[in-house]
Amino acid sequence: MEDIRKILENRILILDGAMGTMIQDYKLDENDYRGKQFSEYTSSLKGNNDLLSLTQPKIIEEIHYKYLESGADIIETNTFNANSISQSDYNLEDYVFEMNFQSAQIAKNAVKRFNKNDRSKKFVCGSIGPTNRTASLSPKVEDLSFRNITFDELYQSYYEQIDGLVKGGVDLLMIETIFDTLNCKAAIIAINNYLTDHSLDFRL
Repeated sequence: MEDIRKILENRILILDGAMGTMIQDYKLDENDYRGKQFSEYTSSLKGNNDLLSLTQPKIIEEIHYKYLESGADIIETNTFNANSISQSDYNLEDYVFEMNFQSAQIAKNAVKRFNKNDRSKKFVCGSIGPTNRTASLSPKVEDLSFRNITFDELYQSYYEQIDGLVKGGVDLLMIETIFDTLNCKAAIIAINNYLTDHSLDFRL
């Protein structure tokens, strides 16, 4: 973080672009998403872009590298939906830590490879998305008091994701595309508590 703060005193750092649209260019099918590791999996996995960090790491690293070549100073991990709540749609909750850890490692590898020819300072940002559930609004129009997620469940999900990202080697963390303030609050508290628990110096 100290390096990032020093650079920001003199210039703007450029963040990379979207991961999902870049993945679409590869026109991957169900087998591509499954890879060898999940070839016998019962659930459909196509469209689970975060899983590609485990099944197609070379593609994810290639996308990171393209953004670095285009001038990005910060690349985001492929973890927008790498949380237990979103991954429950695919019955992949048990792989959340691995997804985040490997995604961070892939991004770090892209930076190391890029730096063999270009010594400019690059950083890896841990992407933390909103999950596919909301703590403030009911998914049932006929019952506005209904909730399909609790604040504590969101907090635990975010804490697990942060653990994988930090242990994977990210330089900073970013809560992004949050559509619900309670979701965002759970993520902020999870980050602050994790950093305090592990005596780390990151910033939102």
